[in-house]
Parts: sequence; structure tokens; C-alpha cells
Amino acid sequence: MSYYRDRTAELRGDDSEDFGPRRPPAATFRSGGNNYGARNQPPAGYNPHESYEMRSPPSYAGGVGGGGRQQQQSPPMAAAAPPPSRPPPQLDTMDGFFHEVDDIKNEVGAVSDNVDRIERLHTSALMSFNEEQSRYISRDLATLKRETQKRNLDIKNRLKELQVANARTGNASDAQIRQSQTAALRKRFLETIQRYQDVERLYDQKYRQRVERQIRIVKPNATQEEVDRFIDSDDSPQVFAQSLMHATRTNQARAVLSEVQTRHDDIKHIEKTILELHQLFSDMQMMVEQQGETVTNIEQHAENTVGDLKQGNSFLTRAIASARATRHKKWCCLVLVIIICVVIAILVWWFAFGHPGAGGNTSS
Repeated sequence: MSYYRDRTAELRGDDSEDFGPRRPPAATFRSGGNNYGARNQPPAGYNPHESYEMRSPPSYAGGVGGGGRQQQQSPPMAAAAPPPSRPPPQLDTMDGFFHEVDDIKNEVGAVSDNVDRIERLHTSALMSFNEEQSRYISRDLATLKRETQKRNLDIKNRLKELQVANARTGNASDAQIRQSQTAALRKRFLETIQRYQDVERLYDQKYRQRVERQIRIVKPNATQEEVDRFIDSDDSPQVFAQSLMHATRTNQARAVLSEVQTRHDDIKHIEKTILELHQLFSDMQMMVEQQGETVTNIEQHAENTVGDLKQGNSFLTRAIASARATRHKKWCCLVLVIIICVVIAILVWWFAFGHPGAGGNTSS
């Protein structure tokens, strides 16, 4: 806070220039007997090639307007590499399915790490009172957000491919395993997206509070409606400049204008990110609903299969009983025919060979 008050006091005492939307020139400044290099050089201690998790905000030896600030030449920062290309997954096999699940888990973990880095960069941006430092942090934020968005879209498409492959699975037990694994992945991804949204909303609010404080430095009587209009307007710096032309503290207004412009751009980037995450979250929710319909169809198919099996078993039992009854009747008919044949044979033998008493013959 003392640093902030010193800077404000210095600005209040500077009445050499009129207010205007001019940004600090790329000239050489003298402060405390030390020369400063070109403004396009990065601040001391700021290495754009450091990993995000190891990077700390740039350090300044003498603060603003005093002390010896050291600078170093830094090469341009390389653009973030997109997710590595991968061969088409073999989702028709269980081994290929589990391999794809592991890969997606790693990608979700990478997105979660990026969210942590984005949060740290937002914190560094709020701690920065230097235009040059803020510019480098904003550039890193934009690069990291683009990389994270690419990963998010890639994960969404891969989850959709898993869902399509699961619907083609004929084995009921394999289908159940696939559905549970896919649902767990989707839940983890949705939680990561939700956390990313929460981080962006939190820092959107903090950036707005920062801009409001800067505006009230030069225009203490500004209403809340005016402040909100400055922040939400697409051309906020121009509106801010026009409004402050008649402010009593015109010298501070010129310095605050640069801060307002930087934070206004950050707020617009955050709002864009929130919209992208909202759309992604909606797409994932739609996938959940479609997945629920697929699971319902699978369960209905399984219930129908069980009913058909029960009905088939009933038909088979009746068929077996009918076959047994038919064989029993056949045996009975066969025995009856044999008995009839034997009786006929005995009668023929008895009457045909002139036995006593047969055919009316009597012995004398």
C-alpha cells in the first residue's frame, strides 16, 4: 500500500503536461542518475521461456520513479505448442479403449495444471503496477488460454468418439464397463471446466474492482453507473479519456488511462473465455443426455433379451414335454398293435389247422 501511495503522490505532484491519451514514449528516462533502456525490453527477472509454474512476476529494484531498475534483453517468446498428433485409436477393442481412456486422463490433468498457471498469472497481473510487466503477463495469459482451449476441444471430440464406439459394442458386459469409464472421464472433465470458469469469474470481478479504484483516483465523484459503463463499453479507453477531460486531476488521469486500457483488455479476454467455457460445458451436458439415452436403450435391450430368454425357455420346456408324451403314445400304440397281431395269429392257427371242436368237427 505504501508503494501505491507513493506512486499516487508522485502523480499528483506532476503538473507539467496536460491530460491526454498518450502512452509513455519509447525514449530514455533518467531517474536517480541511471539510464533506462528501450521500453520494448522485458523487465529484469522476467524470462518468457520459463515454465509457467516456475515463473515469478518481474522484479523492480527501485519501483516507479526512483532507484536503479535493471533490464535485460530477452528473445521473443515461442508460441505454445498444440497437443501432439496421435494415431487413430483402436476403440473397437477393449485394450485400445483403455489406452485411449488413459490418454484422455492425462490431457484432463494437463488442462487442470494450465488452470493453476492461469490463476497464478492473474494474481501476478493484479500485483503489477508497471505497464511493461503487465504487457508481458497479458501475452503469456493469452498464449496459455489458447493452448488450454485447444486441449479442451480435443478432449471433447475424443470423448464423443468414445461415446460413438460404446454404442457399437455388442457385448453387454463390455458395454457396461465402457459406459462407466466414459462417465467417470466426462465427470472429471466437467469438474475441471467448472473450476476454470470459477477462476475466470473470480478474477473478472477483481479486475473490475481494480479498474474502479483507478477511475476513482482521478474522478472521485464518478457514479457506479459511469464506472460500469467505462468497464463494459467496447471502446472503454476512449470513453474514459473523453469523460476525464474535465476531471480535476488531469495529470493522474493520463497515467491511470494506460492502466484502465490494460485491465479493460484483460476483462474482455476473460469474458470471451467464460463464453467459450460455457459453450463447452453446454456441449458436454448434451453429451451426458445423449449418453443417458444410449444407456437407457442398452438397459431396455437387455431387459427385452431376458424376457425373450424366459419365453424361449418356457417354449422349450413345453416342447420337451410334448415330445416325451408323443413318444409315450407311440410306444403304447406299438404294444397294442403287437398284442392285436399275436391274438390274430393265435386265432388263425387255432381254426386253420382243424383242432378238435373247431369248425363244427367232432370225433366219432
